[in-house]
Amino acid sequence: MSDRGIREFGLDRELTLVAGLEVRLVVDGIASWGIEWDDGPTVDRMRGYVAAVRTRRRRAAPPDHRLDYRRRQSPRAWAARAIALMRDGSSARAIAVGAARRRNHPAAQGWCAGALTPEDHALLDLVQRSYEAVANPERVDRPEDEALIARLLVEGNASREAMCRILNDPDSGQLTPGRPVLRLVPGDPGH
Repeated sequence: MSDRGIREFGLDRELTLVAGLEVRLVVDGIASWGIEWDDGPTVDRMRGYVAAVRTRRRRAAPPDHRLDYRRRQSPRAWAARAIALMRDGSSARAIAVGAARRRNHPAAQGWCAGALTPEDHALLDLVQRSYEAVANPERVDRPEDEALIARLLVEGNASREAMCRILNDPDSGQLTPGRPVLRLVPGDPGH
């Protein structure tokens, strides 16, 4: 089926209505399609939406084995998950364990100066796992986190790597000169 033919199915429009956010259907090759969306529902939830739509349409949709589900992560979702994790006391231990594992890996010997640190990689992994497990990851866990998320996005220029460096080492010089340092303090409302 061609790109035009799959769009005539209207599956992307119907999924957009069901999921409550824009869902894109793209042709990946011969009889293979990708379903793409930003943040929002988990991959498992989207599979459920597709199954429900397929049932309503009496199977008039591409079979599941022909679909590739791609949930895109926005910088805001990354920042929201990172702030939520940094507030959790167990994240420091998880980052330390992940960093130790990376330092002991043979590939760690080739890291160059200025690259992401093992702690940065561990935080990136931790945030990614949190993102995959949570529906609507762009939403704040606590209302007072909104100011921290907005500030982290500005200070980190919406770059995961830059935001990661800020959260792991606020004195690293990644912040804009003359601007206050972003620090997460347990129990601090973030103002």
